Amino acid sequence: MIAPLLIELGCEELPANACRVADREAGAIVERLLTERRLAPTSVEVFVTPRRIAVLAEGVPAEQPAETLVQTGPPEKAARNADGSWSKAAEGFARKHGLSPEQLGVRDGILTATIEAPAEPLAAHAQALVDGLVEGLQMPKNMRWGAGALRFSRPIRTLLVLHGAEVLPAEVQGVASSRTVRGHRVLRPSLDLDHADDYASDLGGAGVAVRTVDRREIIETLLTSLATSHDATWDDPGGVLKEVVYLVEWPRVIDGSFGERYLELPERVLVTAMQSHQRYLPLRGPTGTLRPAFLTVVNSRPEADATVRSGNERVLAGRLDDAVFSLAKDRARGIEAMAAELDRITYHQRLGSLAERTARLMALVGVLADGGGVADAERSHAVEAARLAKADLASTLVGEFAELQGEVGMEYARAAGLPEAVALAIREQYQPDGAGRPVPATLPGALLALADRFDQLVAVVAIGERPTGSRDPYALRRAAAGIVDIQARYGLALDLPALVAEVHALLVGQSAELELDVAAVQASVVPFILDRVDQALGDEGVPIDVQRAARGAGRVDPAEHARIARSLHAAADSSELAVVHAAVTRCSRIAEKEQPADAIVVALLTEPSEQALAAALAELGPRIAAAADPTAALAVAAELAPAVDALFDDVMVLADDPAVRANRVRLLQDVVAAHRPLGDLTRLQR
Repeated sequence: MIAPLLIELGCEELPANACRVADREAGAIVERLLTERRLAPTSVEVFVTPRRIAVLAEGVPAEQPAETLVQTGPPEKAARNADGSWSKAAEGFARKHGLSPEQLGVRDGILTATIEAPAEPLAAHAQALVDGLVEGLQMPKNMRWGAGALRFSRPIRTLLVLHGAEVLPAEVQGVASSRTVRGHRVLRPSLDLDHADDYASDLGGAGVAVRTVDRREIIETLLTSLATSHDATWDDPGGVLKEVVYLVEWPRVIDGSFGERYLELPERVLVTAMQSHQRYLPLRGPTGTLRPAFLTVVNSRPEADATVRSGNERVLAGRLDDAVFSLAKDRARGIEAMAAELDRITYHQRLGSLAERTARLMALVGVLADGGGVADAERSHAVEAARLAKADLASTLVGEFAELQGEVGMEYARAAGLPEAVALAIREQYQPDGAGRPVPATLPGALLALADRFDQLVAVVAIGERPTGSRDPYALRRAAAGIVDIQARYGLALDLPALVAEVHALLVGQSAELELDVAAVQASVVPFILDRVDQALGDEGVPIDVQRAARGAGRVDPAEHARIARSLHAAADSSELAVVHAAVTRCSRIAEKEQPADAIVVALLTEPSEQALAAALAELGPRIAAAADPTAALAVAAELAPAVDALFDDVMVLADDPAVRANRVRLLQDVVAAHRPLGDLTRLQR
């Protein structure tokens, strides 16, 4: 019998980030688990709400088919001892597969074990499927509950494993599978499913929209309808809908209002108060100005709307009152007074205060500006912005609304009469704040943002806190990606080892408690940033072998590395790259295995072809190095290839005379080195 298989983990309210992981990964996990057991489904659909993670696999057979498997083992020659008895290798291989050595076979000189895998019912695999799903979901944060050792995002309270109309046996943390699922917490607490096909429709009748895409469509439709009744449009600048869609099971939308006097607050402050924590959607009038009203998505009964609305308005009014008070207090102090307090705020216990970090930013901005040939006016604005970049961290308003750091600093810089370029740079220091997000729109802002990220990267790595696996508590991967994105936009030259050394020296001068010396930090940070370049190149379609070949050029400027990789990728099918790759590969295969002379001895170059190669190398090698771009360098390198081919056609490189042999190997090594500006071409898979 073929029928749909439904697995549901009924949980206590899951956080939105855990729901996103489940939506993305649960289907692939179940499909893989079934396929590995010869129970491959025809399709898989995932359902995720705050109280459930479910996977519906269509077309799953009720029985795993029988199969004959042939496993390979050690070589036949290792199967017997000298006296003809079975070796330990043969006995171990046989025992592993439940056979005797006499039952082993031989294929192409290799021992084989033929195993008859019997047919098994799907029910026998139900527990493994459930365990695999629970263990395979890599949630951001997990917890334990009860007396068990299982860790999961939230406690699992119900379990459903249903194949068609049959409940399959399984359990999680003492919770046995049944046909009971939970509906909407208020509208219908629980129900029994007769058949897996009824899941979405029955839960819909119980107040649960199980498909994420359906909930989002419902929410957006309701938001637009209610906003229209206010002669307004709804706005979501903070992107809270991507979280809200995982906070409700049967979404409804209600409105609320706040006093018009709060509209005097800076718009970003007002919007943040609505969206941060509360997840309200601001309303804008026909001209785009904020209205003293908002919308919010709820999961309650209509009769509770008045109570919910009143509570929402009361909470928002309290937050806005705090914002008014904090803003007035900060404006009375001024940004200079805040900056003067940074020496009393610790940036990191081992890295000193925010005042010390500010000093590093100012110095680093100057270094970046000088290296990039930035005009004096923009350099001056960037340094001034760096001096005040962290001042708003001493403000009362940022203490209330941490999301406003930078934004608040910009407002206070404007209030102090500072140049607009300085104010904008203070805000832009935190851009980009994620993948695909905007980079700073001004050059002073770009310089400050680069300095901020370099300081963060070097300082954290220097105290021994480099990211490992999925662990990245200081968001260093995002910082490195930001450096790459900003450079791509502005084209500033970045000598990574020199910049790392600059920051490290500043930290040493401030007596920071570092674990790594400058060489160790360079060895960690430089490839870490270039890895982010390669990630972006991969997204563009540049293959890994091309990325690795480009890395072999030893370029320590991210933009230069990217330029070489893109040029090699663009030339993948060109005749120039074909002949150059062949020439370099031939030279490298010999040169890397032989001992070369310390330098070319001209007198030992007796054959015309080696003399011709040496002359061509002397002429073309400098031209390859001096080429304006990698494409031009490749064209010059192609002119050298015929001389390389002629040498291999006419001369025995590995001559009997040791001196001649070493001299020719040195010539080949010099050829390989001359091509280094193009990367390590031997890594190209052709």
